[in-house]
Amino acid sequence: MSPAILAVDMGNTRTQIGYFAEGDLQWVERAETQALPDIWSPLLQRIPSGQRLKVGWMSVARPIELANLPGWEHFTHPAEIIFVHSQMKLPIASTYATPKTLGTDRIVAVIGALAHFGRGPVLVIDAGTALTYDVADEAGVYQGGGITPGIQMRFRALHEFTARLPLIDFDPVPPLVGDSTQNSIRAGVLQGILAEVEGMIERYRAKYGPNIKIILTGGDRPFFENHLKNLNFADANLNLRGIYHILTV
Repeated sequence: MSPAILAVDMGNTRTQIGYFAEGDLQWVERAETQALPDIWSPLLQRIPSGQRLKVGWMSVARPIELANLPGWEHFTHPAEIIFVHSQMKLPIASTYATPKTLGTDRIVAVIGALAHFGRGPVLVIDAGTALTYDVADEAGVYQGGGITPGIQMRFRALHEFTARLPLIDFDPVPPLVGDSTQNSIRAGVLQGILAEVEGMIERYRAKYGPNIKIILTGGDRPFFENHLKNLNFADANLNLRGIYHILTV
């Protein structure tokens, strides 16, 4: 019996856990990262005790060691726990000049995109705390990309680095012309970030060709998905699929 895969994407504030069995994603759990010690044992109880299990996990912040969490005694066979990082042997090549500083989530997302489409070029846009762009060329070689502040970071920056601008939440349908200070901030931040992403997509198309596939992921994915028309694919579980692919090739 081939092992099932438990993929864990541990973020600064939230963690995604995906359970793959027989080649398919069976379920996904999302939780606050700090709550992992409390939910881990009940979560493992959802997996048959006799199932051989391979666990791949990655973290963009100070990690919680999965091996030290409770609940592993549930399994008849000891689980194989693998820390996924950007310097391990990966199924794609990379030309990144500083691999030691490359965020694992960035290249794992590209691996997930290439696994979905079968070949490059692909551009992954991850709309989270930071907004990142990551690209692989036609041969599937990871090239790098860009990092810029995400939506909430832009709102906070206007509030924290000025004396009088308020901190506000974003509107899912932002105005183009703000008729108040609050709406002017929404217009500037949200219309601006949409224009930025659209412009970046066009620049990547110009460099890597019109057949580049555009994939969107990340916590702010729904906002961009509702406003951008030049996407090929959106997947909230792209990193989980990338971890799965790393553990199964």
